[in-house]
Amino acid sequence: MSVIEYIFSRQVQIGMLFAALLFMPWKQKRERFITRFVLSVASFLVVTDLCVRWNIESKVRLLLFTALLMALYWICFECSFIHYVFYTTCAYAVQHISSKLAYMIVVPFSVKRNIAGYSFALVVLVVVSVLVAIAVYIKYTKPYLTKGNLQFDNAKIVLYSGFFLIAAIYLSVLLEDGFDTGASSYTTSYLCLNAFCILFALSILALEYTNFNTKQLQQENQILAGLLESDRQQYEQAKRDMEKINIRYHDIKQQYTRASEEERSKLEEEMAELNLRYFTGNKAVDITLTQKSAKCNEAGIMLVCSADGSCLDRMKHYHIYSMLGNALDNAIECLEQVADEEKKVITLDIHKEKNMAVIRVENYTPNQPLFKDGDLLTTKADKRDHGYGVKSIQNTAEIYGGIAHIFVENEIFYLLITIPCSENLTVN
Repeated sequence: MSVIEYIFSRQVQIGMLFAALLFMPWKQKRERFITRFVLSVASFLVVTDLCVRWNIESKVRLLLFTALLMALYWICFECSFIHYVFYTTCAYAVQHISSKLAYMIVVPFSVKRNIAGYSFALVVLVVVSVLVAIAVYIKYTKPYLTKGNLQFDNAKIVLYSGFFLIAAIYLSVLLEDGFDTGASSYTTSYLCLNAFCILFALSILALEYTNFNTKQLQQENQILAGLLESDRQQYEQAKRDMEKINIRYHDIKQQYTRASEEERSKLEEEMAELNLRYFTGNKAVDITLTQKSAKCNEAGIMLVCSADGSCLDRMKHYHIYSMLGNALDNAIECLEQVADEEKKVITLDIHKEKNMAVIRVENYTPNQPLFKDGDLLTTKADKRDHGYGVKSIQNTAEIYGGIAHIFVENEIFYLLITIPCSENLTVN
């Protein structure tokens, strides 16, 4: 048996291993991963090779290969059982799609051109497998599996999908074995069966990821709701702190009139610290700006502000605190990395324009931010638990029928929020 013929006869198990690489949860590797991975792959290839050598029935091999692939995931990665089923199902679906698509090219072409041998079929199979893998990586692997541990909306869908995929492949093997290769309708029947198998496997793959995507959206909404609730609590605390500051400022003014020259000097210093307050016509804006300006002073950042807070009167106070707070926190965090003092400036403008409240935040950015589908990507290492600040701003703006737009121009980061000031606006 030639090398090409040998590889071709082991195409299923090799294809499954290749497809499995697309769905490996690399962030959940077990200890001594390399040793585990090498031994498990070697064991997989040896056992599956023996199945071929011993001429074990193809239908039995189908189940055995599936079990071995799931065992490989279990040996190398620390996940739940439902995750092992998910990864195995997806890998088998991709292998099945690649194989059937390749044969839809090989069989008609070979019959028409009277091509014999394995070389042509193997080349087509490799090319198709690579192209399918690239498409799956772009569509599914990169956007979803890189996010970390997957959570599923309905675990039963994962189990049912795996069962139906194996059942469909098993049925296709039975039907294919029953075809009369000498019949004139063989090619048509073969192509129709393969097309059905491809569509079914694609449906399973899409169903698996739709199931995860639904859960991901639910989790993201829960996180945003949790952040908003946290901001609401912080606002209540900031409001209490501001009331204490106002009381203390009033007391100092009373003491000042009765104080000696030496005491007045100390009181003036304290008054200067307490006088970092804003009066914009909106209490929530005042509290937020007072709090964030103190943070700017600590970081050596200048906050240049022009604000008509009255145009935000229709917004709930903790929504204002959350939205402005996140916007200014992001700007402060960015400028903390800047060494040039002249560039450590945040410009904030809040005004009303044509029945729209407009909030504009500008700051220098040393790095070009990354965007995907219009969303700003976090630059922090833990991407799963960060990057929700901007999403929270956008979510809050949308509650009031507004939008938040982000762009960078000449090393200046711009956040532009527009919110309708309509009197008929109703917010739950």
